[in-house]
Amino acid sequence: MSTADGSRATRLARGEPRAVATPSASPSKILPVTGRYPDPRYRPAMNFSELQVVAGQVARATGREIRWRLELGKNPGPLVMIRGGLDDCTIAIHPVAARKVPPNTWAFLFGHEFAHLVANLGTQSQTNPSNELKADIAGARYAMAAGYRLEAFLGWVLTERNQSSDSHGTLHGRVQAIAARFGVRQNVIRAEAQRYSGKT
Repeated sequence: MSTADGSRATRLARGEPRAVATPSASPSKILPVTGRYPDPRYRPAMNFSELQVVAGQVARATGREIRWRLELGKNPGPLVMIRGGLDDCTIAIHPVAARKVPPNTWAFLFGHEFAHLVANLGTQSQTNPSNELKADIAGARYAMAAGYRLEAFLGWVLTERNQSSDSHGTLHGRVQAIAARFGVRQNVIRAEAQRYSGKT
């Protein structure tokens, strides 16, 4: 993502994100994801800065030093993708999803991407369903350690189309496997999905 004058923001602090210019990203508007503010499980992200905060919380929860930056990716393009290594990585997020997907969901998506690096689970082109599920499990642990809610994330995923690929397996099948691993009941996940769908 480029700034207005075409230059790229390049600040990189140890274990912190590089600043990425965006019209709605104002440091004064970074809000905590808990407390009296609207529930981050169900509302869209307030701004790009909030997503940077979420990514930072999850990165710290990995217990590893990760030098990362967050940027808006391309449309069309994947929901989220990471490139680079632990010492310098970029997470690109879909520009439309950045405005619509809840912060709680982003925490688990970021956790999954960080897990690919921390656990050496392969890149987008080198993965397989087993590694994807391992990244799901490890990433869920990171997001939960950062204070985010697994049942809400799994419910959100169930509202998405059940995509399937040879490299990633089926989306809803992965939800079932994650739920089984952490002991999340199916009726709880369905209730969360209904809430996201507005069918409560």
